[in-house]
Parts: sequence; structure tokens; C-alpha cells
Amino acid sequence: MVSLNLCSLAETDDLYRPDYTQNIYRVLPTALRCMGVALPRDDLFGNQKTLRHLKANDATNAHRVIVCIVDSVGIQNFQGTKLAGFFDELGGVSLSSTFPSITSAAISSIYMGLPPTAHGILGHVIYFKEYGALIDTLRMSGATTHFRDAITQAGIDVRALLWEKGISELIKGTHPDLVYAQGLPREIPGTGLGRFYILREDVISYYGFIDGFGMVNRVLEEYPSTPLLCTVYFPLIDTLAHKYGINSPQYRAGCNAFFHHLREFIEGIPSSEAKKTTIVFCSDHGQNSYNEDRAIVITQEEFNEVRDTIKVPPGHSGRVAHFYCKTSQKRRKLKKWLQTRSEDRGIILDPKELDQSGLLPTPINRGVIQRLGDLLLIGRSGVSLRIDRENFTFDSSELLPRADLKGNHGSTTIEELETPFLAFNAKNIQ
Repeated sequence: MVSLNLCSLAETDDLYRPDYTQNIYRVLPTALRCMGVALPRDDLFGNQKTLRHLKANDATNAHRVIVCIVDSVGIQNFQGTKLAGFFDELGGVSLSSTFPSITSAAISSIYMGLPPTAHGILGHVIYFKEYGALIDTLRMSGATTHFRDAITQAGIDVRALLWEKGISELIKGTHPDLVYAQGLPREIPGTGLGRFYILREDVISYYGFIDGFGMVNRVLEEYPSTPLLCTVYFPLIDTLAHKYGINSPQYRAGCNAFFHHLREFIEGIPSSEAKKTTIVFCSDHGQNSYNEDRAIVITQEEFNEVRDTIKVPPGHSGRVAHFYCKTSQKRRKLKKWLQTRSEDRGIILDPKELDQSGLLPTPINRGVIQRLGDLLLIGRSGVSLRIDRENFTFDSSELLPRADLKGNHGSTTIEELETPFLAFNAKNIQ
């Protein structure tokens, strides 16, 4: 990753370009190639550092691969935990998250084996021309309703919004003898973002770390001699990072708990089976801590000054705001206004600047701009974004009031982009 340097903007020291040659979207194609399975997707074997890591840890020539996708474990975030020590001990490799470094875009990229510009899920709450509206891709709801799966319950086939097939469909078409099991928390299958990349017949659901690894054991026992790819997604640490912050004892406890159960799982694999089993560990993005003094807050009353410039309300992907302007003239007006409001706390990009920035694989076509926005406000380090919107209030009847987020992601600081990759033969750890 290299420092972001835009021709029309001052060089920044806290924002970086994602590295698409060493990107998280290459993880599953790499896991499959460790089994000798080739798909029409880019993998990590072409990078010499990663190839040395795979060979040094006997990760290739596997009969089955278990991929642990742990949400929100950035390399800069998990320092000082047992998980970080294990990563260093095995010579872990640094990968880059996507832009935006938000779950909708990043997780979709991992499961589809493609960057966001190829699969089409380019952010969290973004505009889809097909329906002329903002869609919350994480919840599959409208931008302001927050009723989960409202879009699909209205009869809309959201898979039609994808631009390419996912890994599941490719495996079924080219390697029908390979078993692909997708381990997911019980609340995810058949709902929300998972509707884009999950095939129901592949799903095995679970509750928490203990049940998650127990479920993987059951899969290994069920298919002892069949080539097997098993992905297991763990979202808990992301929740802890948002709620308590990456410097909290809760976040460290989450990392340590995952490592503890991973070790127990590996040690429980029969020795004869462990020799043909590769374990992969990765994450979708890291987290950036908030600095309340640097927040960009735009009230509804303030935004009324420029509301005539946009055709739909602003979208958002954590620390990135998406604007969909009526005309290029209106865009210039809004850009000037946002520059005044954000001062040195954010970077504002129009389509030409986005194309030059290196934040996305080029060329960036019109379809990408239509979904991502023709004006982006990207928060600098420590900056949170909030643009008040109409028709949405949060009414809590719980004992404690809703806690403010301690951190978030979506932008391109090194804390958000730099993610871990480990691949090793299970027998080596026993």
C-alpha cells in the first residue's frame, strides 16, 4: 500500500491506496489452489512473499482447507494479543482490504473472489439505478426504513444486482465433486447481505466460537475422504471493535478467545487427518478509532442549503459518504460546499479524481460511478461522518441508552486496510 497522492489535493499521510495485487478478494481462490483447484479468479500464488509463506507452512497439496474469516481484525488493531503472536510466529502475510473498507463490499469480495468493481456491491448504503433508490446492502432494506429484508420481501431478486457469479456457483459448475460448506452465524443465512453470495444448500449455521468450530469438526467427520472447502465467518470481534474500541479489553479478549478455540480445534484433529488439512486465517478489514473533536456533522437544516444538488439522499459506507448529483454543475456546487464544511478532516473526490486516485481497479466505468456516487467524502484518520437524514429516529426503550460507536471503518487508513493472512498445515501446529 502506498500513500494516496491526488494531483488536485495535498498529499496525505494517513490515507493509502488498497493493494489489489495482494487483496482479500484473492483469499478463496488461493485456498482452492492449495487443493489443486483452479477457478477463473486471481489468487495469491503469483506473489513471491505469499508463495514462500504457503510453502514454508506446508499449506499446499491439501485435501481440504478450512478458511476462518474473522471480521474486523486489522494487523494494526490486534497487536499485543495472542492471535498477533501466532501470526508473527508463522510469518503471516499482510493483505489489503477493499475500498470502501466496509463489510458489504469487503465480505462480498472475499466470498465472490472479485473486487467490488467487478461484483457490483460497492458500499453499504448505495444507489441502485435499477430501482432508482438507495439500498442498505447489509440489511437488504431501504436506506431509512431499517426493516431487515424489506427489499427482498417486496419481491425483488437482489441477486440480479450482481455483475458476476460467486465462488459457490463457479465450484458447482466446474468441480461438482468438491464439497463447499459455508459456516455462518445462525442469524445470517437467508437474510441481509448473505442473499448475494450464499447458496442455501451450502450453509451450516452455528452459535458462537465453540459451536462454530464444533460444526467444522462435524463437517470433517461427515466428509473424511472428499475434497472439502469450508469457510467459517466470525462477526463477534467486529461488534466488540465498534462498541468498545480496538484498544479495549473487550476487543483483546475477543481476539484471544478466537485464538484459544482455533488452537483447541486444531489440536483435536486426528493426526492422520491433520496432515492433509490446511487452515487459513484472514479478515475483511480493520478499524479506525474516532476522535470526537474531528467529527464531520452536517445537520438536516445545514444540508438544506445544497439539497437541490442531489437526486437522492446521501449514501454511506462507514467513514465514506456517497453523493449522487443531478448535474456536473450541481456537483461542483456541492463539492465546494463540502470542502468548506469538512476543512482538513476529509478528502472529496469527483469521478476524474477517483479514477486517478488508485482507490479502485481501473478503468472505472459508468456503472461503478452510478452506484458508488459521483462525489465521495472520505474521512481522514479519526474522523466520523454524520449527515442527518429525514424520516429516521431511534427510539430506545432499553435500560441503557444506545452507546456511541468507538470506532468504524470504510476509509483507507492503514488501520482499516491492512489485514492478516495465514495459511498452514494443521499437523505443523499439533
